[in-house]
Amino acid sequence: MEMSRVNSQPSTRSNIRLGLKRLLSRRRLLFIGLVTPAFLLRIATAAYPILQTVYLSFTNLNTLDNTNDFVGLENYLRIPSDFGVRGAFKFTIIFVVASTVLNLVVGLLIAMLLNASFSGKTFARTINLIPWAIPTIVAGYLFRWLLDDQFGMIPHWVYATTGNRIVPLISPDGAQIAAILVQVWKEAPFMAIIFLAGLQGIPEELYDAAIVDGVNAWQRFWLITIPLVAPLAITLGSFRVVWSLANFDLIFGLTFGGPGVATSVLSLRVFQEGILYFKFGFASAISVILLVLVGIVGLIALRLARRYEVSY
Repeated sequence: MEMSRVNSQPSTRSNIRLGLKRLLSRRRLLFIGLVTPAFLLRIATAAYPILQTVYLSFTNLNTLDNTNDFVGLENYLRIPSDFGVRGAFKFTIIFVVASTVLNLVVGLLIAMLLNASFSGKTFARTINLIPWAIPTIVAGYLFRWLLDDQFGMIPHWVYATTGNRIVPLISPDGAQIAAILVQVWKEAPFMAIIFLAGLQGIPEELYDAAIVDGVNAWQRFWLITIPLVAPLAITLGSFRVVWSLANFDLIFGLTFGGPGVATSVLSLRVFQEGILYFKFGFASAISVILLVLVGIVGLIALRLARRYEVSY
């Protein structure tokens, strides 16, 4: 009897191991079967277009001139001397940085207001999302009409109130400021809702303890609110920067990059060079530069987020 029990133990263990191996192999096959379609779809919709764009950036593909020759780094060497691209690169940095900072500041202030106790709070939270719900291209065309120097309502109100005439979309500085402010008007409400969720996650006991210790409202804001919402702000800011770099629909509807190239951004320049002028090789080179910028911003934001999480 004892010998049979001893002999049965190795066989039982081997059967268990064999069963586990079969289970793991089935799970691997299931994993491969579920992931492969998504992986292939991602390759078809992301990796292939990126690789194709990189390849086209080394050619002079132009459907109007019927050229498609390999030119090496010629397109990249042309970018610094191109007036339109230089202007677009400069305003892209200004537009992305200024609009992102203002979106974070205004969004946090709106969130703090919506987080306060007052009658009609639910209604205020609802109407707050109206600007964000408007399609971006529609918002661009809307403010293009509102800021028109002849028929716009905003210049008319300013003139009726102060006696001064403003022409924001005609001067380069005015158009740049208008583009940044319209972007903030459009996107700050969404950031406010995200910040509101973060503020509601802060324990009230922290504020109560600070009040007992004699900490005033300004100090509570800097010592409690800011540190606890900072990781959320970094995440929102990084997404906002990447999104601003890749989109041009607001600029397209508001100024179309004008006057001149004062409000042109790199993504709009890609559209103009590729879709309007059919210079696909040069447009692809600008796209690659834009892709590198997005990658750098993403890496910086990721490192900042990780450091801040460790610090706090």
